[in-house]
Amino acid sequence: MSKNRQILANLYQKYLEISPVGSAMALDNWKGKKFGQYLLDSERKLLVESCADLAGYRVMHMGLIGERCVLESFNQLHQFYVRPSSSELNFDGSSVVAAYEDLPLPSEVVDVAVVQHALEYSASPQAVLAETARVLAPGGHMIFYVFNPLGPMGLIKWPMRLATKRPEYDFFSLRKGRVYDWLSLLNCEVIGVQNGAYNLPIGGAICFRDNTAWQKMCEKVGSPWGNFYMIHAVKRVAGGISNRTRAWSPLAAKPYGSKRTNINRTPHN
Repeated sequence: MSKNRQILANLYQKYLEISPVGSAMALDNWKGKKFGQYLLDSERKLLVESCADLAGYRVMHMGLIGERCVLESFNQLHQFYVRPSSSELNFDGSSVVAAYEDLPLPSEVVDVAVVQHALEYSASPQAVLAETARVLAPGGHMIFYVFNPLGPMGLIKWPMRLATKRPEYDFFSLRKGRVYDWLSLLNCEVIGVQNGAYNLPIGGAICFRDNTAWQKMCEKVGSPWGNFYMIHAVKRVAGGISNRTRAWSPLAAKPYGSKRTNINRTPHN
């Protein structure tokens, strides 16, 4: 009986473990797979329809998946990407390699932050959220894409994690209410939430289209059971928005909960 308990304990430990964020970069391979492309297209569509016209000068993208064209719909002059490793990055000077829990940026310098599945694939989602809020300017916008625990992807996560080693199923299940609570503690107000990509993550190419009858019906009724949800939040600071004179220097930043570490940056052309 004790042996069976030990086996169950080991399975439960595997169930709880989350791989380091850098090892999940294999998710970038999704752009060559039908479901991955369907997911990215659905997220990009919501981003263009809801958030592309946000004001500001500087926009930042953090995430484990998503092509570099994610920010093309934004009008901000300064656009850059943060990645946990240098694999599959274009060395054009607009990418930074850094830990999401310790961004090499001063506080309150980013006007729009797009966080695409960086929360649930991090060992410390709270730290990633707090660090994003730190670098965001007062009145700035945060856009989070998170896998829905009640959606098709979230429901098949547990058996897939136990049966396979596919990295896309190695993520935390984060409920909307949990993320809301974390944001409220950081003085961030949720102003909108949307769901998307309702089709099952298994099946043939015909299942990964955004014009299926099931997809259209779920979008029409506003079903909360999509594969992902998108949260749009705004950072609120008492006293109004001040006239910032922040220097664009990583030395000015204070890391979240740890000492400053060396950050590898991609070389400029």
